[in-house]
Amino acid sequence: MTSPKVLAGVAHDVAAHAGSGMSFLSPHLAEALRSGGIETTSVELLEVSPYPAGAPERESLRRSLQALHTTTVSVLRKHGFELSDVRSIRLHVTPVPWDDSGFMVHTRVVITAANGRTYDSGWLE
Repeated sequence: MTSPKVLAGVAHDVAAHAGSGMSFLSPHLAEALRSGGIETTSVELLEVSPYPAGAPERESLRRSLQALHTTTVSVLRKHGFELSDVRSIRLHVTPVPWDDSGFMVHTRVVITAANGRTYDSGWLE
């Protein structure tokens, strides 16, 4: 296994990707959260089909989150880790309140390693 310290970089890479237009989460996530009256959410990216609890079902968001799961596993493996090396990869997302379009979101990823240590990307804009 690669040095666990590298998991901090994995967390940052996944959070940056999730907040970028390449993940296609925006504006689907913000629209679903706002229509459900939810200000912020988190999803477990180790799940094959992650979806925010309480958010109305949107196929476009479901597909984007499934693709993000696949990308997350790819980033993890690119850095020399296997799924057994981590317990959790949790994405936290908050749409920015001043962007009605839903394209701007704050993202944060917290990875819990198999040994229980956590690696946090911090909030990214």
